[in-house]
Amino acid sequence: MKTEEFIIESGTKQVRCTLALPERSSRSKDSGLLVNISATAHYALHDPTQNHPTGPFLEAGHYVLSFDLPHHGERVGKFGEGLEGLGKAFLAGDDPFQQFIADGKSAIDRCLEKGIANAGNIVSYGVSRAGYCLLRLAAVDSRVRAVAGLSPVTDWGILEAQFVSPKSLTGPLQISRWVDPLADKAIYLSVGSQDDIVGTQECVQFAMKLFEKQRKSLPKDILLNELHVVNSPGHSPGKYWRLDATRFLLDFCHKLTESPGIKS
Repeated sequence: MKTEEFIIESGTKQVRCTLALPERSSRSKDSGLLVNISATAHYALHDPTQNHPTGPFLEAGHYVLSFDLPHHGERVGKFGEGLEGLGKAFLAGDDPFQQFIADGKSAIDRCLEKGIANAGNIVSYGVSRAGYCLLRLAAVDSRVRAVAGLSPVTDWGILEAQFVSPKSLTGPLQISRWVDPLADKAIYLSVGSQDDIVGTQECVQFAMKLFEKQRKSLPKDILLNELHVVNSPGHSPGKYWRLDATRFLLDFCHKLTESPGIKS
């Protein structure tokens, strides 16, 4: 896999981004961009337990962009690492999700400046906290047309012990607050039937609110979303569902290529 790195200015921070490049022979004016986020760019692009969409997207002639989440990988700082770092930063008024949105917008800006993809053919993929972050990004960036969120966090109150306590402080972060701006996106959601980490019920409730909004606002023949409640006792989605989410995003990119004027 051929990659290149670049640094973006995101607010007051510098963020290292990694771009995986398809073979020159498969690139075209229709090449899309997948924003593939895991805890770190290395996991998203190189770890075989996390990088399921990377290979298929490159083989299809698309680019794949990644960067570390705030407070993960090389971005760990005074607030600590992982969920603890996210939570402490949030309580300190340094909202890590607004930071991620700024990161994503700046990284996409740079890719477009480099002539990579176009603003109408950008999709995203993430698991758990990364899925939440990408939903937030899509809600405010019209260039991100589709999101695959596997076992996504939809209510941070479920993660009170690891993130922020008391959970009442996390009310403003519930993803259902962004149903309206997400209603014209193509969204794939999957969650285990007994996911006690992020909450199966919370994910399904968000999906149903989103579907109801779309039913009222889109033509009857437009079906953008998929929800899968998987017979699984755990939090991590299996390989089948990671590849199925990849299929969903690749199909969406193909539809955009076949019908550039498609409304998502």
